[in-house]
Amino acid sequence: MLASQKTQLWVAVGFISLIIIITVIATLVSNGAPASSSGFTATQTSPITSSDHTHGNPNAKVTLIEYGDFECPACGVYEPIVEQLYQQYQNQVLFVFRNFPLFQIHPYAMIGAQAAEAAGLQGQYWQMHDLLYKNQAEWTSDTTLSDSAVVSKYFDSDAQQLGLDVTKFNSDINSSAVQNKVQSDISLGNAAKIDHTPTFFINLTQIQNPQGLQEFQNDLNAAIASSTGTAFTPSSTSSETSQGPTSTQK
Repeated sequence: MLASQKTQLWVAVGFISLIIIITVIATLVSNGAPASSSGFTATQTSPITSSDHTHGNPNAKVTLIEYGDFECPACGVYEPIVEQLYQQYQNQVLFVFRNFPLFQIHPYAMIGAQAAEAAGLQGQYWQMHDLLYKNQAEWTSDTTLSDSAVVSKYFDSDAQQLGLDVTKFNSDINSSAVQNKVQSDISLGNAAKIDHTPTFFINLTQIQNPQGLQEFQNDLNAAIASSTGTAFTPSSTSSETSQGPTSTQK
């Protein structure tokens, strides 16, 4: 290989390496670097009310509240783990989801939250919640769309799939009732000093994000034992996995 060709090759390799490094740094800055265990400080969040979206045992002595963002990649990674927890602990735990859209870095986070709330007005909150996470990679792929375009291109078909009145869904999604609900959740999250999503609270006290299903189970088992005086072992299914996220993203 000629000297000039070698020089061009090394320049190209160097340029590609520089792009990779910049991309990694940009990702850490925008999404949040992994939280340091030594720097973790638990905060408190507001009690559950009738305005919260809940499922599980309404009389449970243990509650798990998640502040989440439907566009957040880390929330999408945690979602299957939270679903497994629900299947295992639905008789012992009350599960709650509160909106905390990080719209400064996730352009469709707010309209995603509003879509879930609009579906909730027709009794399909959790079903829309699940679809938004299931299809997250699809509806977040093109960041050049307007909110209305995202609704018409993606969310209307979700509403149809759930059997919703699509006309009402489109009317509700930007209604004051829906926007006020999302803003109320954001205010609760700000009061709890949330700075990343997802953020989890067991019995209103923040926990450091578990690094997998087993750590989450340990936290819930400890809370159940403390509140009832009885140890609890979750049921298992063939689809369970102990693998989970290794970092928390904003």
